[in-house]
Amino acid sequence: MTAPPRAAAFFERKRRLAYHFAWASMGFLALQLCLGFLLQLNSHPRAVAAPEGGFRVVHRLFNQDDFEGSRLLFLDADAKPQAPPITFPDTAAAVLPDGPDLLLFFGNRAALLVGGQITKNIDLGQKWEVMAALADPGGPWIFGWAEDRVVARRREKDKWGDEITVSKSILAERISVSRDAAGGPLVAWRERGSPKVKTAVLEGAAFVPSKEYEIGGVEHWDLFAQGGRQVLLTYNRDDRTQAYVTLRLECCPGCASRLEPRKLRFADPVLLLGRKVTGLSAVPDGDRVRVFITRMSTLMTAATTLASAPSEVPRLLSIGAEPAWRYGVALVVPSAMVFCSLAMIFLGFTLFRERGRVASGIPVPGPQPAEFLQRLMAFSLDIFLLSPVLWLAVELLHVAPEGFFFDPEDPHIFKAVGVMLLGQFLYYFLMEGLLGWTVGKRILGLRVAELDGTKVTLRGALVRNLMRIFDAEFHPGGLFGTAAILFTPKRQRLGDLLGRTQVVHDRDL
Repeated sequence: MTAPPRAAAFFERKRRLAYHFAWASMGFLALQLCLGFLLQLNSHPRAVAAPEGGFRVVHRLFNQDDFEGSRLLFLDADAKPQAPPITFPDTAAAVLPDGPDLLLFFGNRAALLVGGQITKNIDLGQKWEVMAALADPGGPWIFGWAEDRVVARRREKDKWGDEITVSKSILAERISVSRDAAGGPLVAWRERGSPKVKTAVLEGAAFVPSKEYEIGGVEHWDLFAQGGRQVLLTYNRDDRTQAYVTLRLECCPGCASRLEPRKLRFADPVLLLGRKVTGLSAVPDGDRVRVFITRMSTLMTAATTLASAPSEVPRLLSIGAEPAWRYGVALVVPSAMVFCSLAMIFLGFTLFRERGRVASGIPVPGPQPAEFLQRLMAFSLDIFLLSPVLWLAVELLHVAPEGFFFDPEDPHIFKAVGVMLLGQFLYYFLMEGLLGWTVGKRILGLRVAELDGTKVTLRGALVRNLMRIFDAEFHPGGLFGTAAILFTPKRQRLGDLLGRTQVVHDRDL
């Protein structure tokens, strides 16, 4: 017995669709091998003033392939790029102007850059890694942590001197150095797990302890000397809003020209992919301070005065940002992989199941329930298509979380989740209630129907999508929804059972 033309045509459409998905899956599998490097995230900036004016900034890079490198930027006095940035495959922890040239420090070695090119690699002959560097008229300094001490070395002529102990210290997680006019180096560090920033200054041939600052659990800080005082800037995401990035300013106790502790507010642009602040660096610039912060997706800067609150809120500007297409591609690939990885199974499933039905020539009466894999693929397609729209809504409503990942401590994460759940509900309810399908279901040849196969009612669409948050969106509710689809005769999740609906093959497509 031969298959009816309508059944054969239906199988042929599903076979072609399965092959298209399978080819797309193989293409993405091959592409994924070379796309992991695309999304380069930024952290830990180090900025210094250049002798000829402007700034030199180095910051770390990392991505999902566990690559760690760094990027060097050459900026003018307005923090605009003077030359193309230079990317290095190793992590640079400090940058030091050396006359017209630059020294970059990678661990316990250095590289001399002349005209933007590495001309010499220097073995510093030490076991500890350089964590900070400082230009000084008497010779540059380098600082780091060795065993139980913060240590320093100074270069005289062309030779780095012996180690000098700055202070006894358990493991230092960050070291910041600066100098003010004719004064000697001011060293600041924070020990791992400590709520304090400690400082020391050079007096004669030795470093002596100076002020201490209680900063609690703030994420990022920097300290510098200006006008005979120590100035501390800190960032804590508890101060963050969706419109501003806020830094806390504090002057050392007992300073003759004391700055009143206050907040510095910088206008933050919307539609910024990756809001999380991943590092902070500050450089004195006359009576102003130039602030550099790294976000996950870019390096940003703004300048403000410390003497008094500015009349206008300075705006953070992106510099050295990656092209938007890199982030778009890198974010799309994981979602596409989730969808297309199902396609290989879908191909075999379709060929095995449908070929037997059509080859038998026996038409199956009534609406045929959609199988779990087909519904999962339709769901993945809808999420893949809907996610950019939902994230745009989250950004425009100023409830975007800081990072790419779920962090329950982020005060905006639950607002963002609420916006996305509401957007999904409206999409599914309106599409299914008015048309009987979503875009993903339409592509897979599925539709939502009443138990007798007729078009779903608004009541049925409302009930099944109100239940979506409990049996489809989150673990462990999604497990109950999956189990219901697998073990009920009509392949109904809990929302379908309550709404008296089902998802069926649309043989009219």
